[in-house]
Amino acid sequence: MLRRLLDSIMFNRPSGPSGVNYIYRIMPHSYTFPVPIPAKYEFLPSELDAEDGFMHLSTAKQLPATLNRFFKDDPVVTILKCDYGRLSAWKVVKWEASADGDTFPHLYAQLEGENVESHKELVKGEGQPSWDDALDKARQDGWLRD
Repeated sequence: MLRRLLDSIMFNRPSGPSGVNYIYRIMPHSYTFPVPIPAKYEFLPSELDAEDGFMHLSTAKQLPATLNRFFKDDPVVTILKCDYGRLSAWKVVKWEASADGDTFPHLYAQLEGENVESHKELVKGEGQPSWDDALDKARQDGWLRD
């Protein structure tokens, strides 16, 4: 851990978990934003983000549990894809433990359009109890990556 921190300081490398290249922001489908996303566009925090004082993000591996827990009743969501190295070079991203012990990326700054590499609408299949099929398709399409 100390080595990662020193590398981060000396070589400007992000200090997140190894193998994490992208982090994702889940947006309710009702949240609208301009497309293409202007660089200065500011994504508004959710009510939970405002209460906690940071923006909740997930890795690709964490998306299924996050979607199935917090967006289980939503038929459609929009996922914002952010390059972790680029985002953490300019913004404060802390990896913090959640109640279940998993470590999640938390953004202690405003998320602007310039930090979003791309976005994708995910649609849960009719009658599907989970988001797994939609996420598998996004991974097969090459969009969802670690």
